[in-house]
Amino acid sequence: MAHFNHAFGKSFYSKALKAATTGTGATAVQNTSASLTTIGDFAFIDGKYDVLPLSTVASQIAGFYLAQAAFQPNDKIGNNPGHGGYKESSKSKLIKPKYISNMWITKEKDETAATGTVHIKPTADYMSCFPCGTDPILRIDIKGTAALRLLNHNAYASLSGSLPMPGAGAATGVPALAWAARVAAGQENVDMCCVTQDPTHSGIAPSIVAANFVDQFNNDPILSQFGTAVLHVNTVGAPTVFAPITQGKMEVVYQAGALGTTADQAAVSTTGQWVVGNEYKVVITLKNSCELQTQFTSCSFDTRDFYLMGGLKISADLQDEVGNPCVACQGYVIESSTDFKQRTTSSDTAIKDILLTEGYRQSPYNQGLRDSSRFREQEGTSGIVTELGRDNNGPGVTCTGEFRVYHLLHNIPRFNNPNGVFDNDQYHYKIYVKHDVGGTVISDLNKVWENLANASEVTTLAGDAIVTTFQELEAKGGDFV
Repeated sequence: MAHFNHAFGKSFYSKALKAATTGTGATAVQNTSASLTTIGDFAFIDGKYDVLPLSTVASQIAGFYLAQAAFQPNDKIGNNPGHGGYKESSKSKLIKPKYISNMWITKEKDETAATGTVHIKPTADYMSCFPCGTDPILRIDIKGTAALRLLNHNAYASLSGSLPMPGAGAATGVPALAWAARVAAGQENVDMCCVTQDPTHSGIAPSIVAANFVDQFNNDPILSQFGTAVLHVNTVGAPTVFAPITQGKMEVVYQAGALGTTADQAAVSTTGQWVVGNEYKVVITLKNSCELQTQFTSCSFDTRDFYLMGGLKISADLQDEVGNPCVACQGYVIESSTDFKQRTTSSDTAIKDILLTEGYRQSPYNQGLRDSSRFREQEGTSGIVTELGRDNNGPGVTCTGEFRVYHLLHNIPRFNNPNGVFDNDQYHYKIYVKHDVGGTVISDLNKVWENLANASEVTTLAGDAIVTTFQELEAKGGDFV
């Protein structure tokens, strides 16, 4: 029989580590058996199925087992609860420290959404790099799976920096109809034309260019579906410190019109001025994948469902009216972006892995039929998805990494077997732990993995030393930065 170099996967779910002893001090007594009766119960057990103290797992030369309680509350095979089957606890093969070839920990990590920033500076006091009579254009491109699913192509638009959008208040989440009512009487239609400027001013005010970019992004029927733009300004007292603009300051920007306004001006004024230290940032924050994906309830979960793990990417480029890069503003308009960082590990990933292990055990998970939910209820598998939970999704949610995963690779070398058949396989064991599990489950497993990796002489990521801390195992799991 050929030897395959892949690893057979088996996944466990831990919500509570079974105590190895009852009582304390002189009255402490080791449990005589591993009674795993509640979903999420997990234990390290020896050959007699006694629960091992966590401190002795790494020293079990004879080997130990991983074990968890069954997900099914009762046994439906032949209606005979005493005949084994679904309700049996799930156990690994015998694990010996000397055959552990690798170990690592995948940390739970939240997704970070992508951002695009346009930093706009005056060229001098009362002077702008945007000449009067021109139209600064900000070309926005948003790429990613969510954009392709919605449009069948990437999302893009050209935003004008010289055309005001009176009546638009989406930048603060207020419907467009309410904008004109919030500015001072007589200022509903602000004149953005350069001819209204004081003679000492030259060019289109950077403040109004930035404000127009923000408003036009948030009012675009397509771009606004993927993110939100916010105007950030600095202060004269701390020129490198930027903060999101308040509603009052946004009204100042519009009422000052082409005259411009200082970034830290607090009172409403139509006189307008700007100096070289007044700078503006248009910060566009894209939605995370949990906000963009379509997700149904646990009862309709299907392992073939699509779930979004990839984020969006944005690029912002300042152009002139014909689409060429704006040479005059080089150094005064700076575009930058930060890419999204993927979350680890999502609930859908954990659920599929657990259901795969259940499938290897021939525990059914019926799906794809009109009555599948009823089948799952009768077969006792309907609670698996509910127990592990789903990713949060919807407007404004944080896309969290739901599970911390402990990995162990157990590899027994092939021994001589005259009949050509061997049963010495390579197993990849995974223990999934919810990121917000209570008690000391995570800290206890961290210590067990640390001790076990050291006893098994698992090397660090660099391969130049033996693991001594669980942080080194986390480094091997990757930080996805």
